[in-house]
Amino acid sequence: MLKKSKALAKDTIKSAKTQRYHKFQKKYALKALKTIEKEKGKLSADIIEKCDSYAKEYLGDIKYAPWLYVYAAMQGEFKTGWIPNNYYPEVIVKDVEGIFSLQSEMKPLTNRVLKTTKLPDLLYVHAGFFIEPVNYQVVSDDEAFELLFGKEDEIIFKDNNSMEGNGIRFFKKEGWSSKELKRESGVFQKIIQQHDVFNQIFPHPGATIRLTTALDTTGKATVRAACLRLGRNKDASKHVKSSNSVKTAINIQTGELFTTGYMADWSSTKEHPDTGVAFEGITIPAFKDACTEVENLHNSYPFVQCIGWDVTINNEEQVEIMEWNSAHNSLNFAEAIQGPCFEDVLERSINIVQTKNYEEIKIPLRVS
Repeated sequence: MLKKSKALAKDTIKSAKTQRYHKFQKKYALKALKTIEKEKGKLSADIIEKCDSYAKEYLGDIKYAPWLYVYAAMQGEFKTGWIPNNYYPEVIVKDVEGIFSLQSEMKPLTNRVLKTTKLPDLLYVHAGFFIEPVNYQVVSDDEAFELLFGKEDEIIFKDNNSMEGNGIRFFKKEGWSSKELKRESGVFQKIIQQHDVFNQIFPHPGATIRLTTALDTTGKATVRAACLRLGRNKDASKHVKSSNSVKTAINIQTGELFTTGYMADWSSTKEHPDTGVAFEGITIPAFKDACTEVENLHNSYPFVQCIGWDVTINNEEQVEIMEWNSAHNSLNFAEAIQGPCFEDVLERSINIVQTKNYEEIKIPLRVS
C-alpha cells in the first residue's frame, strides 16, 4: 500500500511539472506570437484552425499548437512537418532517444564521446579529481594548474548545468583555487579569439554559430539549420546569454547571413541594434568546414536524432566547437525561420513511439 502511495505521489509530482512546463511554453509562444503579429499582421482564423487540427490529429495534443502559430505567423502560412518547441523534448528526446541524449549534459565526457581536436577543452573536474582531456588520466593540482595556465592567463569554466550562457565563470591565474573548484563538475576551456568578421559586427567576444544536425532516413547526419548569435552592449561581458542577444539565420548552402535578425523577444532588426552594422552581405568564413566537422561528429554518435552544436571560427579561420547539446536542443528559431527542417525526424519518431514500448527515462524538461 505504501509503495503504491509513493508511486502515485511521484506520478502526481511528475504530472504537475509537465503541466507547468507546457503552460510556460504556451505563455512563451503566445508572447512571441504577439510580437510577430505586430510586425506581420494578425494570424488568420484559417491558419489557426489548421495548426489546431495538425496538433491534435497528427501530434496528438492541442498543447502543441501555440508554437505552430509562431512558425506560421513568421512564414505567413501553415506547413506540415514542423516540430513544436515543447513536442521535441517531451516526445522525441524522452520517448525516442532516452538516456542516449544525456551524454552532452556530462561535460567531462565530451571528448571521450566525440574524440575531436576541435574542442577548446583544457581540463575536466569531477568528484574531487582533475582529469586531462586526452587520455582521461587524473592529474595533480600542480599538473592541473600547468594545463590551465601554461599558455593562458585566463580560462573559462562551464559546469554541467550551464545553458544559454548561464553557469559560466572566468578564472585568472592569480585567482586560482584548486580546493574550491574540486567541488565542481564540468569543463575548463581556453578563451577563443574569434574571427574578425564577428568583431566587425559586434566588437566583443562570444559570437556563437548554432548548427543543428539531424539524421536522415539512411542514418546520415546533415546540417539542417544554422544561425549566428551575438551579444548586446548591456551584457557585453565575455560570453553571450540567450536572454539578451540578437540572432540571425545563416544560409546553410552559402554561409551568408539572412538580412533580418531577431531579438530575444522575437522583434526583428536588419542590423545589430548596438553597432548599427547590417547583416546583409556578411558571409561566415570557413562555414562549410564547420558543417562538415559537426556532421562527421554526429555520424560518430548516431544515437540521437538531432544535435545542436555551438561553434565559432577563430582568428586563424579554424573551427572551434564550444559545446554540443542533444537533450535540450531548442528547435523553435530554426523551425520559425528556416523550417520545416526536420520532417523526416518527426515522421520517424512518431512511427517509433506508436510501435515501440520504450522504457521511460527521467529527463527533466527545461525552458528554452
